Amino acid sequence: MALRTYDYALKNFDRGIQTLRGSHRIAPHGAVDVGHGRQLLMDWHVVDDLNGTRRTVHQPARHPDNPILEPARPSEGDWFASFGTVLREPDGRFRLWIPASYEQDTKRDGARTRRSMRGVYFESDDGLDWRRPDLGLFEHDGSKANGIFVESYTDNLFVLALPQRMHGRGRYAMVYCDILMGDDLVNPERGHGNRNLIAFSEDGIHWTDAPENPVWCGRTDTGNNIVYNPDRDVFMMYRRATINAGEVRRIAYSESRDLVDWTQPVNIIRREENDPLYHYSMHVTPYHGVYLGMLCRLWAHPHAETHKRGDGRDNTMDTELTWSRDGIEWHRHPEKPDFISTSPPHLNAYDWGAAMGIGNIIEMDDHIRVYYGGRERLHAPGYRPSGIPARATVCVGTLRRDGFVSVDAGADGGYLLTRPLIYPGGRLRINARTTGDGFIRVAVREGEGVRDGEWPAAFRFEKSIAFSGDSLDHVLSWEGAETLASFPSRTLRLHFWMENAKLYSFRFDDEAS
Repeated sequence: MALRTYDYALKNFDRGIQTLRGSHRIAPHGAVDVGHGRQLLMDWHVVDDLNGTRRTVHQPARHPDNPILEPARPSEGDWFASFGTVLREPDGRFRLWIPASYEQDTKRDGARTRRSMRGVYFESDDGLDWRRPDLGLFEHDGSKANGIFVESYTDNLFVLALPQRMHGRGRYAMVYCDILMGDDLVNPERGHGNRNLIAFSEDGIHWTDAPENPVWCGRTDTGNNIVYNPDRDVFMMYRRATINAGEVRRIAYSESRDLVDWTQPVNIIRREENDPLYHYSMHVTPYHGVYLGMLCRLWAHPHAETHKRGDGRDNTMDTELTWSRDGIEWHRHPEKPDFISTSPPHLNAYDWGAAMGIGNIIEMDDHIRVYYGGRERLHAPGYRPSGIPARATVCVGTLRRDGFVSVDAGADGGYLLTRPLIYPGGRLRINARTTGDGFIRVAVREGEGVRDGEWPAAFRFEKSIAFSGDSLDHVLSWEGAETLASFPSRTLRLHFWMENAKLYSFRFDDEAS
């Protein structure tokens, strides 16, 4: 199919059909300045057209040692909330801040108990084996030999490193929820936070609350998180909606210059007809020009006691991948596949009830770490199959570099055509994998004004040296040309021909052209 398509397109080109030749005047529309950065292909930022190819969202491979972290009772409570933060410091050290749940006597109505959530801290050299520093800050069960760094009803928390201009307040900031109002919890059996607080820290362990707290009011019992946008020098917050059509579990956006004064929130992930009822939270991580969101979905019915979905997902929580170029306008794969799915419910499944992405996605040398909270219980009070404990733990999965979404072609082949790009010099490199007799070739076409689509003979598919195999950074070239230095224009389109292949990303290296 692909070869016939190419022959047909080339004949039309040679006859001057489907080109702009002979037009009176065509002004350039503007090309994408890709520089030397890696170009991901999940959206239409650099992609103009797909023919015979399709986008595929890839799930992280679960680590064989999952869960990699469980609470050490009693000092770390009974289970972890799935709303924590993993950071990798410039020195390579991994740090984890996460809420832990403790059962305490309410001293009301006899022997009833309530949850108490506290923030607990961990460190690691490799992000897999975690240390438990004794911080000595707060007493629990008669001892301060624990990792508790914040003590309140902390149902969720998120830690971020601050830009240089904010270092007068500390090197780190934390957003967390607190429903302490007066001398006791408000409606403790409900356990829903109503205040967002900001705290600052120099070391990520000792924290000072902002005097302006609470900076936000409104229901907060979810994975609220904040991302710094250096291009606009603003903080972007993802939290629950305050104004809605009757369901609070929605994803809203607000921004701030100083983490104290915030804009009016707007809903940014619309619930569509084939969505579950609840969009629970969305942790966001910047990654090579794209903001990636891990959208947590709660598969439940508002009248779950009488309505069953029938697909085995009732009251489970999983994660869908979303993406944005500016952090405000978000996109999703049209089929909305799982990014982190739950496991089938059996005694050894640590994430059969929930698989919820934790901030942040961590880039390693040749792969990506995706941390998530795995739960052996449903999002339904007290419910679990007989014999299965209600554990909630920290888990991790891995992807190849740039491996979130690929553009795929099967045996019949297909094409990917980019938008006009500004060639920055250097060699063209791809992150790709083929199977069987699969290959990837690339033709280069002009992309500016009246010459848009022109197809120099020296850079057609038959001159492209085919790639086959599996590589994170393969150099593509043409007969007699390793770079595009001899190409007649600095504005060009890349035209990929693929068979039995997956293309994850491409880039131009920064070596002299």
